[in-house]
Amino acid sequence: MSDWITFPDGTRGRLSWDGEARMAARWQALLQACHGQDMRPHCDCRWQGDPVPLVVRRRVRQQDGRPVEAFHLARFPGQGDWHAPGCPFHDPDPARSGRGGYEAGVIEEQADGRLRVSLDQSLRIMPRAQGEVTPRAGREAGAAGQGGGGQSQMSSLGLVHLLWERAGLNSWSPAVGRRRLWWTGVRQALEGAASAILPARGVCLADRLAMLGYGDEDGPALLRETARGCGQDWRIMLLGVLDGIDLRQGPGGRFTSVRFDGAQAYDLRVTGDAALHERLARRFPMAMRALGLARAQRRIRVVGLAIASVRVGRDGERVTVGCRVADMVLMEVMPVTLIPVASSHELAVATRLVAQGRSFIKPLRFDATRDVVHPDFVLTDTGDARGTPMEVFGRDDEAYAARRAQKCAYYTAVYGQEHWWSWNAVAQPDLIPDFPASVGGPPHG
Repeated sequence: MSDWITFPDGTRGRLSWDGEARMAARWQALLQACHGQDMRPHCDCRWQGDPVPLVVRRRVRQQDGRPVEAFHLARFPGQGDWHAPGCPFHDPDPARSGRGGYEAGVIEEQADGRLRVSLDQSLRIMPRAQGEVTPRAGREAGAAGQGGGGQSQMSSLGLVHLLWERAGLNSWSPAVGRRRLWWTGVRQALEGAASAILPARGVCLADRLAMLGYGDEDGPALLRETARGCGQDWRIMLLGVLDGIDLRQGPGGRFTSVRFDGAQAYDLRVTGDAALHERLARRFPMAMRALGLARAQRRIRVVGLAIASVRVGRDGERVTVGCRVADMVLMEVMPVTLIPVASSHELAVATRLVAQGRSFIKPLRFDATRDVVHPDFVLTDTGDARGTPMEVFGRDDEAYAARRAQKCAYYTAVYGQEHWWSWNAVAQPDLIPDFPASVGGPPHG
């Protein structure tokens, strides 16, 4: 998986430089020089023999406590499949990710490359609304086997998956190293993704989304700015790694306390009713079990997205932000890579892939039902232009046996018997099969 970019004058740079404190300024200078020019930078992919061009887009972001002009690269609309599976600009085939589970129109690519999405939770607070909005009946995103047919709207969990995919956080290569431990770089990648998502007419997701993380010097000011922008008319979306979700007793009864990692620096208090804790425990048991352990015992980290009403106040000289959660979803991720994992078996496979220096993608489920066939991982360093799908079979009941046979038949028919990988984690729990060999892949296209 390569993140090298070639600029019109022949200079080479790495996309990951924007997430490195010592290289970010040089990367921004390279992009600024290309902004608005006819000659385009390009990645290492080739389509029909030619390099695949990229576009430089401009946005404003917070840095050192002040707004600054920033630039980022994006693919051209409709060219996602021109990029190889291991390329950061690859747009996965919806049939191989959960995006294939939506009805037409739920995700629409605009002429400028931005995505308009139809969410099942309104961010606008309507004057006639009484109390907080709770998740719609029957729409427990994250619950296995729910629903049937295409989904007519995107849930909050689907939105997290979309952000993770667009920010490139569901892909991994050894070159990434420990960069994802630097939350500022992660936040900037997510900001770039959010700036290209339109959840409502005239609204950019980045204007309603605040990202919280440890050691992010600009994070508190960005939170306050977003909170003030939401005011009483809009709900805020809080996204970050969680430290804990607990039931507590207050003067008015029990309530749910939500703690984001590093939130003390934000002067932030996030609460919900007692039923929120019950809903999360039912919908995301793996994540809630992990949060119930001491930090040193957690094998995963938990990312949370909370949709909440927000109020900005003061405590002496301190500006405080209080949020009341209307809805919340959780996503389990690996501790260092932030790659999403949906089970302990997936965690074991992903951990071994990282330890062996492999490059891979984690296709995300979004809101698709279990009827949608898509791999648990895709190796991008095997030389196959399509990537090599990987399946982890983690159940042995009769209904799942039929499902497993269906998946095997599909992968064999589409890729061939020798060009996909699987592990029956029930039959051989302590024996993960060898992975397909890593080789230098041919040009894509």
